[in-house]
Formats: sequence, C-alpha cells, structure tokens
Amino acid sequence: ICLVLSIDVSRGWSLRQLDVHNAFLHGVLEEEVYMKQPPGFENENAPSFVCKLDKALYGLKQAPRAWYSRLCHKMQTLGFVPSKSDTSLFIYNKLNTSIFVLIYVDDIIVTSSSNEAVTGLLKDLNAEFALKNLGDLHFFLGIEVKRYGNNLHISQAKYAADLVKRVGLQG
Repeated sequence: ICLVLSIDVSRGWSLRQLDVHNAFLHGVLEEEVYMKQPPGFENENAPSFVCKLDKALYGLKQAPRAWYSRLCHKMQTLGFVPSKSDTSLFIYNKLNTSIFVLIYVDDIIVTSSSNEAVTGLLKDLNAEFALKNLGDLHFFLGIEVKRYGNNLHISQAKYAADLVKRVGLQG
C-alpha cells in the first residue's frame, strides 16, 4: 500500500478507490462442487437430490480463489502484468501510460499517469463486474488517507481507536 501511495505522490497522479459488489459471486468454479438443496427450495419429489454449483457462493471455501482467478484473468486480458513480489498488485505500462492496481478481496485502489486510462479501465471492469467508484481514496485496510495538495497524510488512528473501543479499553 505504501509503495502505491508513494508512487502516486512522487508522480502527482490521482488515486481512486473502487469496491466490487458481491465479489465472490463473480467467481466461476473450476472443480465440481455440490450442496444440499437450500431451505425453501427443496424439491419435495426428490428430497435427497443435491445441487451442482457452477458459480461460487459466499461461505464456500473455493469462492475467494475463484473470484481472484477470474479477476486476475480479466486484468491480464486488459494488458496488466501481476507483480512477482505481490500477487495483489497489477501493473500496466505501455505507450507512456502507467497504471497500478492494488486489490484486497473486493477493495481496489488505482493510480495512473492518465485519468483517461483509468476511465477506460473502469469501463472495462464494470462491463464484467459490478463496481462502485468510491472516488478519491480515503480509507483502505485500516489506513486513513488524506490529501493535502501534492502530499498525502496516512494514519491508522481511526483503526486503533475502533480496536480499543471493541475490546472495551477506551479511556
């Protein structure tokens, strides 16, 4: 995260945040997975039948892997290269345009040398996944980000305060 933020600041780029709605439901299963008939949808004529899943569901152990696999494939078809040191970072670097995309499950941050390239990327991703453009980055993985001119201030004060409150140690 700090590397992507430092690239953004040092080059004066914009920093955007995206959220993928129901990310795990976008994953396509590569293996056969069966489940009991869901409550309320049981077939009374065949109560012992099971359902074969084609797509991932929340709570399924394979769901995160299926989602990441589909997203990774999409990013690569768009010309992105996964980082060798961080599998959540995708890099696009062609024709004087650079884009860095950092993914954590269904939260995505994007920084780029070109706002037009980001708009095109969002259009391509939104065609396949339900995205919500959250605008400028404000909060990511417990890190609060505030922009002051060309500088960023990052803090985990809110995260720490929430943690102290959750365990009942405030004051």
